[in-house]
Amino acid sequence: MIGSAHPICLVAADADVLLRAVDPARCIRTVASLDDVHAELKALAGSEPPGTRALDLIGHSTRDHHFLRIGDQAIDMTRPPIARVFETIRREELLQRLGVIAVRLLGCSTAVLPTGQRTLQRLARTLGVPVYGSTKPLLDSHYMADGFNPKFEHVLVEASRLPNPPRRLSPS
Repeated sequence: MIGSAHPICLVAADADVLLRAVDPARCIRTVASLDDVHAELKALAGSEPPGTRALDLIGHSTRDHHFLRIGDQAIDMTRPPIARVFETIRREELLQRLGVIAVRLLGCSTAVLPTGQRTLQRLARTLGVPVYGSTKPLLDSHYMADGFNPKFEHVLVEASRLPNPPRRLSPS
C-alpha cells in the first residue's frame, strides 16, 4: 500500500457510481474539471494535515486512447492546457505540502495504450512523483471504504516500469 494516511480521492462528477463502497467522509471530493482538481488540492493543502499518501484521480477513461477523463477534459499531457494545470500543481508544491508520494490515474486501462503510457510518463516527470495507471477495467468492486482496495494493486503499473512507447510515424 502506498503511504500510511488515507488517500486523497478526487472523483470525476460523472464517475461517482464507481464508488458505492467508498465512504465519502473519508476520502472523496467530487470534481468537474482539472481546474477543480487544482482548487481542491489548494484548499486541502491549507487544511489537511500532511501524511504519506496517494492522490487518486478517479473517473472514466476515454474510449479512444483510455485517457482518464475529468469532466470533459482528458488527461493527455501532450495538450498544453492540460500540462499547464499539472505544472501549476508542481510549482505550488501542493503534492509536497499534502504528503502525496504517488498519483494514481484510476480509470479503465489508463496504462494499456502507448498514448496513455506516454501521458503517465510525462505526468510523473512533471509532478516529480511516481504515477500509476491501470492495466485493466476498474469496477466498483475494486474500491473499499478508504478508496482503492490494496488487494488490487497488481492491476496498476508505475510509469517508470512502462516501455518507452513508439511514436506514431507520419506518412511519407
